[in-house]
Amino acid sequence: MIELCLLRQFIAVAEERHVRRAAERLGMAQPPLSTAMRRLEDVIGAALFDRSRRRVALTPAGTALLEEARRTLAQAEHAVAVARQAGQGLTGLLRITFVGSAMFERLPPVLKALRERHPGLALDLREATTMRQLDELRGGRGDLGFVIPPLPDGEGLDQRPAWAEPMVAVVPADHRLAGVGRIDLSDLAAEPFVMFPQGEGPGFHAAILEACAAAGFVPRIAQSAHQMHAIVSLVAAGFGVSLVPASLRRLRPYGVRYLPLAGRAPQARIAAAWRRGDRSPALLQALALLREVTEP
Repeated sequence: MIELCLLRQFIAVAEERHVRRAAERLGMAQPPLSTAMRRLEDVIGAALFDRSRRRVALTPAGTALLEEARRTLAQAEHAVAVARQAGQGLTGLLRITFVGSAMFERLPPVLKALRERHPGLALDLREATTMRQLDELRGGRGDLGFVIPPLPDGEGLDQRPAWAEPMVAVVPADHRLAGVGRIDLSDLAAEPFVMFPQGEGPGFHAAILEACAAAGFVPRIAQSAHQMHAIVSLVAAGFGVSLVPASLRRLRPYGVRYLPLAGRAPQARIAAAWRRGDRSPALLQALALLREVTEP
């Protein structure tokens, strides 16, 4: 087997056409370099240089070796780079799950930054409710989830806050409050509510119940839906009113109005969750970038 350093030395001599200049380029003395080239010729069993002239010239065997040596070194350097990137979390696969509302504003910049900075890292993205995400994470079918806290059962998982945004009321376009600029949550006390099911998103469900309780009423739940866009669509169809994250105002189906809440609006919170003890480089890179992109 020929060592890579021997091929590197050969390339220097072949390109410089002069042993002394090649030795200077490699930062070594001339005699050891000359000895190394003779050893390489012995291993190959053919003369690589025509030494009958003042300048070193390549023989046909030397010319053929030069092209292959360059290709071999390039492939070796590529292999090292790929391994280094994998060790740093820059390649491989990262399976990310998320609640639908995360995609309306805050998560896309994180995903864009991941793709731009780590193009060798493949992202497998799936929308899922909080409870489904917890099952995916624990079962090893997901690596990083964006869920709505608090988690009813965080066993085996680590989590940290990702971001928060205020909630707004969403009402049908022909609702009596549709033309009001800002409302008190208590203005909706007598209205039917369209809600996220408690069993699928207990954190978001509880946040709305707590906000309504603070406003002095218990919401009358008339209809449930598993996706935020479905909640908004049901409101447009006249099934009731709801509270949704403010970023959903980007979703503007026909027949609804979004109304900010007076006072301190309840918060829609998103947390990042992952398997406890998972220290994979790709996950650590994503968590570091999440903090950089989402924190002011």
